[in-house]
Amino acid sequence: MARIFDQYTAKARQILAGNWTGSYTRPSPALYPHQWNWDSGFIAIGKAHYDTETAISEIESLFQAQWANGMVPQIVFNPDVLGHYFPEPEFWQTERSPDAPEGKLTSGITMPPVQAIAVEHIYEHADDRKKVLPFLEQIYPKLLSSHDYLYRERDPGEEGLVYIRHPWESGIDNSPTWDGPLKAISVNRAALPPYTRRDTEHVAAEMRPGDDDYDRYVYLVDLFRNSNYNETLIRENCPFLIQDPLFNAILCRAGESIIRIAGILNESTDRPKMWMERTREAIGTKLWCPDKKNFHAIDMLTGRFIYVDTSAGFLPLYGGAATREQARILYSRLNSVSFCSLHQGNCYTVPSYDTQQEGYDRANYWRGPVWININWMLAQGLRRYGYTHKADSLQKDLLQLPVRFGFHEYFDSSSGAGYGSSDFSWTAALFIDLVEEFYRKEERTRGLKHNLTSIFARSRILNDGDSLPSCSMEDLPAELMRIVREMRDSHYNTDRGIVDYEALKGSEQFRQYRIHTNGLRQFDPGRLRGQTVKLAFWINLYNSMVVDGILSFGVERSVLQVPGFFRKMRYSIGGHVFSLHDIEHGILRRNAHPYRFPFPPFLFRPRMKRWMVDNLDPRIHFAMVCGSRSCAPIDYYDPDKIDEQLDAAAADFINSSEVLVFPEENKVLLSEIFLWYGKDFGGKWGIIDFICRHTARNDAREYLQSHPPNLELEYLFYDWDLNRWGK
Repeated sequence: MARIFDQYTAKARQILAGNWTGSYTRPSPALYPHQWNWDSGFIAIGKAHYDTETAISEIESLFQAQWANGMVPQIVFNPDVLGHYFPEPEFWQTERSPDAPEGKLTSGITMPPVQAIAVEHIYEHADDRKKVLPFLEQIYPKLLSSHDYLYRERDPGEEGLVYIRHPWESGIDNSPTWDGPLKAISVNRAALPPYTRRDTEHVAAEMRPGDDDYDRYVYLVDLFRNSNYNETLIRENCPFLIQDPLFNAILCRAGESIIRIAGILNESTDRPKMWMERTREAIGTKLWCPDKKNFHAIDMLTGRFIYVDTSAGFLPLYGGAATREQARILYSRLNSVSFCSLHQGNCYTVPSYDTQQEGYDRANYWRGPVWININWMLAQGLRRYGYTHKADSLQKDLLQLPVRFGFHEYFDSSSGAGYGSSDFSWTAALFIDLVEEFYRKEERTRGLKHNLTSIFARSRILNDGDSLPSCSMEDLPAELMRIVREMRDSHYNTDRGIVDYEALKGSEQFRQYRIHTNGLRQFDPGRLRGQTVKLAFWINLYNSMVVDGILSFGVERSVLQVPGFFRKMRYSIGGHVFSLHDIEHGILRRNAHPYRFPFPPFLFRPRMKRWMVDNLDPRIHFAMVCGSRSCAPIDYYDPDKIDEQLDAAAADFINSSEVLVFPEENKVLLSEIFLWYGKDFGGKWGIIDFICRHTARNDAREYLQSHPPNLELEYLFYDWDLNRWGK
């Protein structure tokens, strides 16, 4: 793993250690001294990678304050540090409720239920899972009770959607979504119980909710305590009852975790499965607004959608509650200027509010800034539906922001500046999780060739069939490329960078492809004239050969399953045998020797050099696929458009998580492609100039163009996992 990630992972651990109280981790040193509900869940997810014991303590401490009715409170107050936050126990007066826990001071509301997700994460990442089983057995009934509370008390219509009764329950306190419902609440300030805000003592007032918001927050708390926290009375009188896509999407995703935990413990999954399926169905039908093509909250008092576009509307991706078509529509919206599109360059992904709206404020809490926890969930949701490019973009920003601007609570969606509390715990914890999950793979996959079931295959010429195409040799290249294009249209998802191998194998397009590749045995590559024609033909053929090899050799997890895959996979063309190795290094790289290999491929076959491309174009490395997640996404290249297409492919790669520029650290983190093919780019400064030409970020370009003398290049792990559809 790159050294910079080791350095900042250590810093993130120091932050979590500094915020550890002995039983829970406070969100930050000053503004948030107590234990917060979903904060502890996210913190446990990060700690699960290196300290199972304190990750478990995080969850156990929270559930020690679970109410008798099953509710997990938003805040568990530490009696030793009272007096620094509002509202605290004396204001909540939860002792009025017979359900409030004895000996614990809590708030009287809840938050999005991430705990089951955290518990599953702890189990999955434990060094010894057997030692975690007693914790699972002890916590599972409490998790089940917390979900039972939500479905029993917050879903009166038994439709699968639970409501929130206070903006704080959403976790996105002053989201513009709540403006309308809050303004509809008539508040007599003189009749409100007196209160003094403490948040603006630590954070600038313009970065926090306004006083009018707080008046309504207080009004709702006063209603709850005057109702003795009786859910029926609250439901009858509360002017704020919202079915929220964020809360319900997390509930749906947590339901999946509960089902899996039940399976581990051999418990019945009937009830949690019924809950989860009902919620998934309800989100996809009731909260989806066909007219606006987005998921929106519903105000239960009016029965109407709240038409406000925030990042919360994309969270059904995380819960798996969107249909494939809904996900496609959401992706188009998410990848737009409203929420920072790919390669936009003047923003960080994803702002919490539509940047094109008048009320967008890039520095004000939930009204525009980037939040690490929301984008952590969105990245997982995008990957779940296969939108890996956008997921990579989120991942890149999630890693860049803390490294460049500090482990803050939230970040300016334009400049990246950190706002709110510093040394923020969930930012540190989720940074650790991202690094562990996506970059620290050397240790886990160093023995990949040994862990995979090897496919011991001899070298094979794959285009040795009897069926031949009916077209002439003159027309063969065009016909073959037409079929490759049809394969792309039918079975490649270029937005998602994946291939539906199973469907492709039995398709008519693939059958025709194999017939036409048989015709290559009589085809003279000398017929290809001009750089663009040669580039397009050989790139498309190379990419299709990779797909053919994956299907022919039965590759399931990685091309590394087949030792020597790129040399053993061969086509006969014009009486000569070409491996993938020959096409890449011989034809497209003009007989250049591979990395750590002393000889060029045509050293003893000089006649084959006559078919090389006219000039080596380093952009080919972002067009050639290898059937893996870290390589370029598969596409079809048109001779008439190939220059534009190669530019786009290079920009896609440079602006993905395969290239990270850290001006503050004087470092650039790069895909190993730049290590293997550095000479093709002109060495270190050629690589830097190439990045400058294709990066979308102005600050990165300005920094690199200065050619800083001590600039370091570090290389990221190359992910060889198969780019399989649905995996």
